[in-house]
Amino acid sequence: MQVIRKGLILAAFWLCKLLGVFDLARRLTRSRLRVLCYHGFALDDEARFRESLFISRERFERRMRYLRNSGFRVLPLDEAHRRLRAGTLPHDAVAITIDDGFHSTHAVAKDILARHRFPATLYLTSYYFQKGTPVFQLAVDYICWKSPRSTVDLSGLGIAGLDGATAIAFGDDVRREVSRIVHAHGSALPDEAARVALSRRLAGRLGVDYDAIAQSRILSLVSPRELQELQASGMRIGLHTHRHRLPESQAEALRELADNRAAVEPVIGRRMTDFCYPSGVWSAGHRPALRRAGVETATTCESGLVDRHRDPYLLPRILDDSRVSMIEFEAELSGFCEVLRSVRARTHRNAVALWHACESLPGCVAPALSI
Repeated sequence: MQVIRKGLILAAFWLCKLLGVFDLARRLTRSRLRVLCYHGFALDDEARFRESLFISRERFERRMRYLRNSGFRVLPLDEAHRRLRAGTLPHDAVAITIDDGFHSTHAVAKDILARHRFPATLYLTSYYFQKGTPVFQLAVDYICWKSPRSTVDLSGLGIAGLDGATAIAFGDDVRREVSRIVHAHGSALPDEAARVALSRRLAGRLGVDYDAIAQSRILSLVSPRELQELQASGMRIGLHTHRHRLPESQAEALRELADNRAAVEPVIGRRMTDFCYPSGVWSAGHRPALRRAGVETATTCESGLVDRHRDPYLLPRILDDSRVSMIEFEAELSGFCEVLRSVRARTHRNAVALWHACESLPGCVAPALSI
């Protein structure tokens, strides 16, 4: 059913494009800023492992070529936002953002962006930037996903819930559960060296080469030298917290931002003022900490285009990854999806207003309404 529904949506998008509706939507939304969001760029099989996190080199190149050939104006996010607020933003403006700071940003995205002369903003989380090891949670997930074994022996790893498990049928659900248990155990270990040792032992049991993962750097972040080269190529570096989390506590949130700055700013030689919420998770309680930290813009993972009245600490973006087809990408860039969201929101508001109006009438029982 889901496949049929997706097929119908894509067919509707193609029909709307052929009828010129995409062009009309682009004209209607041309004064708004489009902020694209990427994460990692596949060097091996990462796009099959985590479609929501990695995009292939070929697909990313096609996206950038589309921006160039379709006449979109790609600007640095900080400049684009200032010009948007000032009313001087050019029509069809786009800003490109990249979260986390995977090594593939340097190995793949840097050259593609430079070839098109497109600036970008990289939000760098700094714990694994300093450590230089594969991101632990991703490494554990990847090892469980990649294992060729149909039956595994996980006894002797010293992990509660897995000890004594000498012959586990290693299906998809079990792989996910093992990954969850190992990650929870590893998160409580005293340091990264212990987590690396655990990852290596797990990989050995599952028939996966951990050293190959580490050497390929498919799940590692950029190095300090690579970060400097990214900045020299025209990439602006922004905050993404130190441990990829933003606690509700203002003191803890400020510490995350301070640790992020302490790890990155000496390398790039400038103060970072752009910020991205880790995993897109935000709350109104974060605002005082961001303000005290001197943050000027903060991006979310909510879908949408940015108008000049948008809260600078709640900038929506267009998320792009391996799951997004080219016609869906065009529907977002043209503003067609934004028009649909606006119509849906307006319809929702009208339905709520009608319900409340009906409820206020004397002797009237408002109909049940699912909102």
